[in-house]
Amino acid sequence: MSPLKLEEIDPDGDTLLILCNPNAPFATWNSEIDQEWTNALPQHQSDTSKTNELTILPTEAIDTEDSAQAGTERVDLRFRLCSAILKIASPVFKKSMNGAWKATEFEPGFQWTVSERGWDAEAFLILMNVLHHKTYKVPQTINLETLTKIATLVDYYDCNDAVSIWVEKWISNLSLGDPEYYSRELLLRLTVARVFRDNKAFRALTRVAIERSRGPIHTLGLPIPQQIIGY
Repeated sequence: MSPLKLEEIDPDGDTLLILCNPNAPFATWNSEIDQEWTNALPQHQSDTSKTNELTILPTEAIDTEDSAQAGTERVDLRFRLCSAILKIASPVFKKSMNGAWKATEFEPGFQWTVSERGWDAEAFLILMNVLHHKTYKVPQTINLETLTKIATLVDYYDCNDAVSIWVEKWISNLSLGDPEYYSRELLLRLTVARVFRDNKAFRALTRVAIERSRGPIHTLGLPIPQQIIGY
């Protein structure tokens, strides 16, 4: 078996991060939710909403297709990172350095190892490149799905300040109309607005979610405030 590819985010990095089971289902709107929301979702959709839904496949479909093509379980991904940068950017990483992480005994060339699970590989790679100032590797434009995945990572690792400049660019490059109806897209946008502190957008999206939903509001596993879903 050939060795797993190592993504050299920092060629001189002292930390090995192993991303296990990458690309797990994300913000899945499954059949149970459909059943619970019978006659609860609005029948009308804006043209923008329809277009966006056509360009985003259900997560289960993507996962099933990828697994079928691979014919095996997902391969873990490995990243060479700099512990000093991670500790400065994220208090979560800093705390981990003092506890859960350990000196490597079986990986020559690394001082620390850490395992994470389920994160989207593309979003995680983008975030790591941002934190390590690899600007030439960071895309100028990303879609709403990827931005929401990055927002989920930023919320988890509490590293908002480190990505703020890029977030402004990504959001400004998104072509999204005014929110009109409750949908999965609205929940993605609500997450982005909340995590990246866009208060104006957050208030507008929250209003739509509360006024237009005709049933319980689901988080879909997204970092959505309790006061919204418990309204």
